[in-house]
Amino acid sequence: MSKMSTRDYYDYKSAIEAANSAKDKDALKKIKMQLIANYGLSDSCVQELLRKFGYSV
Repeated sequence: MSKMSTRDYYDYKSAIEAANSAKDKDALKKIKMQLIANYGLSDSCVQELLRKFGYSV
């Protein structure tokens, strides 16, 4: 698995914040699947981003 770049981190963070604001659980679910598929659960950035989810998906 590749290491997440700083730009990717902030892109994902922005997408998560937008989905949280819109209460869009489907978007959050897609973001979660993308994060795990691209970087894996062992990546510390992924773990931090998943904690930013406003809803359980």
